[in-house]
Amino acid sequence: MIEVKNINYFIGEKQILKNTCFNFKKGKFYGILGPNGSGKTTFLDVLSGYKKASESEIYIDSKELNQYTNQELAKKIAIVPQKFDIVFPFSVSDILEMGRFPYKTRFKGLKVKDYKIIDDVVEEIGLEEFLEKEITQLSGGEEQRVIFGKALIQTTPILFLDESTSNLDPYYSHTLLDIVKKRVVEKNITVIGVFHDFNLATHYCDEMLVFEDGKIVESGLTEKVLTSKKLEEVFRMKWRHYKADGDIFVFPKKGGENEKNY
Repeated sequence: MIEVKNINYFIGEKQILKNTCFNFKKGKFYGILGPNGSGKTTFLDVLSGYKKASESEIYIDSKELNQYTNQELAKKIAIVPQKFDIVFPFSVSDILEMGRFPYKTRFKGLKVKDYKIIDDVVEEIGLEEFLEKEITQLSGGEEQRVIFGKALIQTTPILFLDESTSNLDPYYSHTLLDIVKKRVVEKNITVIGVFHDFNLATHYCDEMLVFEDGKIVESGLTEKVLTSKKLEEVFRMKWRHYKADGDIFVFPKKGGENEKNY
């Protein structure tokens, strides 16, 4: 689905991504972990085409990323960012309809099937009460639910989540990720999400990648990664591991228990 070969990305003379390689498969939910500044968000930005890496080879469905038009990419990849920066008071309905813009015919409005997709997502997420409100009037959590809805309305085979649940309470974090996971299983989409909450990621991610200093230093099945020594080295912490209902949970050891030279 997505083949990544040797991404190198620089800001000035500082190298942010270093020979980063990975192959993402259809029908998988991938989680990305790593400390602040390790290159996680930049990696998603480069994969989406938002940032251009001159030294890189990225293929989506065997076609080079730079060969896609913006409209074609918008039919392939939807993104839920951590923060959606918008100051114009669009209505929630307007924001949601933007999710269908890649499919619009020039000089024509949305079709009946587009509105059906929008209505289905509105009901699924529970956005009915917000439709006539301005996006600028919503709380951070309410706004994030709308942006999730817009991304799902795009109906793309690839979905990027960049710390997308950071503004959500536990109920909506799990509700929305349940909806996303259902699409992974039933519609064979590929999801790549950046997480800081390991125990949220473990519920949904099939595989995990760990970033450190612009490189993928560990990857594999979720349980393998969460119990690896590399995770302790990267985060400079020891972890306690627990298993329940088939999931593994990790908790940092406190105080002096973490004293160790890595």
